[in-house]
Amino acid sequence: MQFPTRIDVDNDGYILNKTSLNKIDGVYQGLLSQVVEILKRCAGTKLHSVYIYGSVGRGEALLGTSDIDLSVILTSPLSPQEMARLDEETKMFICDNPIVPKVDYDIGVTADVFKENSQYYWGFWLRHVCTSIYGEDLSVHFPKMKPNAHISKALNENLIDSLTSYRDVILEKEVDHYTLLSILKRIVRGAYCYVAERDKSWSTSIQENLIILQYYFPREEYFKEIEYVFLQQKVPTLDGVLNYIDYFIIWFNENTIEGK
Repeated sequence: MQFPTRIDVDNDGYILNKTSLNKIDGVYQGLLSQVVEILKRCAGTKLHSVYIYGSVGRGEALLGTSDIDLSVILTSPLSPQEMARLDEETKMFICDNPIVPKVDYDIGVTADVFKENSQYYWGFWLRHVCTSIYGEDLSVHFPKMKPNAHISKALNENLIDSLTSYRDVILEKEVDHYTLLSILKRIVRGAYCYVAERDKSWSTSIQENLIILQYYFPREEYFKEIEYVFLQQKVPTLDGVLNYIDYFIIWFNENTIEGK
């Protein structure tokens, strides 16, 4: 692999959106229609638009393994009762469709999307990571972007809090193999944000992220260990993942994302 890799950017350096309606498998198209109907019932007139991202949107989903990842934009926040209904109906949907282990909702409201400082989070996210599947497509209001520190910082804004929450979940209740791998993926993606601008890339592949990280952090042994977990499809231990969480909370605090 040649560095900087320039993975998943076009010839002018702009980030490519790897999701598309044309890439969504027919099975998932039907499932997405069901989830949109759930959102319409639970959110009512508050539902503005829905966007697919992740492996389903990229056409890389594996039945029984891949989550359905959705960004949901509302005109105003859901009430506790509406949120509880959404959680309940989503659980019923998963029970009826065991090929979907989880449905993740990344929820925002229109006012936040158009805040001045939201361009590098919501603007980037909708334009370069998602594809609209329902409602008005807000991505058209934002420009194409190149990998930069502003995007990386925006995406990592709540990273330390997320890792701390993961630690609490592991300590308080039993978690499955799938959840442990998701935690490792969050660590890897968060770390990759530190070098994306320097690498002039925006890779969505964990394996590529780890190769890139080992190039820019050649002395960081934990990236090699995590790569081995994914390559060998090993089951990470609870203690092992807790160790990674504790280490990278300090690592993320001590390192800074390069750029302006």
